Amino acid sequence: MRKTILVLSAACVLGAGGGVAHAAGGAVSVAFAGSMGAVMDHGIGPAFTKQSGEIVQGRGAGALGLAHLIVAKTITPDVFISISPGPIKVVEEAHIAAGQAVPVATTAVVLAYDTKSPFAASIKKDGVKALAQPKLRFGRTNPATDPLGQYSLFALQRAEAIYHLPGFAAKVAGPNENPRQIFTEPSILARLAAGQIDASFAYQSYAFSQHVPYVTLPDTLNFSNPALAAEYAKASLTMTVKGKTVTAHPGPLVFYAVALRDAPHPAAAKAFIAFLQSAAGQKILHDFGYGPPKGGAL
Repeated sequence: MRKTILVLSAACVLGAGGGVAHAAGGAVSVAFAGSMGAVMDHGIGPAFTKQSGEIVQGRGAGALGLAHLIVAKTITPDVFISISPGPIKVVEEAHIAAGQAVPVATTAVVLAYDTKSPFAASIKKDGVKALAQPKLRFGRTNPATDPLGQYSLFALQRAEAIYHLPGFAAKVAGPNENPRQIFTEPSILARLAAGQIDASFAYQSYAFSQHVPYVTLPDTLNFSNPALAAEYAKASLTMTVKGKTVTAHPGPLVFYAVALRDAPHPAAAKAFIAFLQSAAGQKILHDFGYGPPKGGAL
């Protein structure tokens, strides 16, 4: 699990004219999808600090796991930033969300790889189809706690259908919670760099910010295009979470931010989300490889 302490401002709100104005406030805590670590630590954080200098405590981890920690009141952040609607729905169904979750950025699934791997050339040439090669070491995150783990399996299912490769997804991934392949999200790209695995799916924004080589994938299986939402949703994943059997379907990869009910610092939560939506916040996200927000509030 990734933990960070961010020094951000907690005292700005969206002014009537659309700008960012200062207001009384205190610290704010933010629980965010783990892939956002670089932009939060080195982009959003420093910029927000420069603006007003107040402290924000940040915690990055798999968004679905964070959602369950929030519902259980194990953690009590002011703001939750998730990738994909699923984790947001977990907190909404528990009546913990304070208002609607708003889109703040987008990304796409890419195939990251180790340039020194003996499979590097075939990965560059054949993309996802190269993953079925014997002895290729494939890494992914836990689908029970992390949306990227789910999207890795969704991408394999989509590739199986698109490229007419019967049994492809099961051949590459094995069981959904395969301990030989599953690692924490922050460690996946580090394992690639160390040569411990040959390839892994990643969010393009994360791979870009970490300077990791990757192969882009067509819109039909990279989950970036809202116009293809119905096609994406044909993939499915059934798993047991907190003792309940649930079936998940993928949607376009949108990052959503929501303030949480009974948050210790509600004004600061509103201010932080406003900054993410502001021109300054959007420029930082763009510079770290994120796409613009798409779609409406949840």
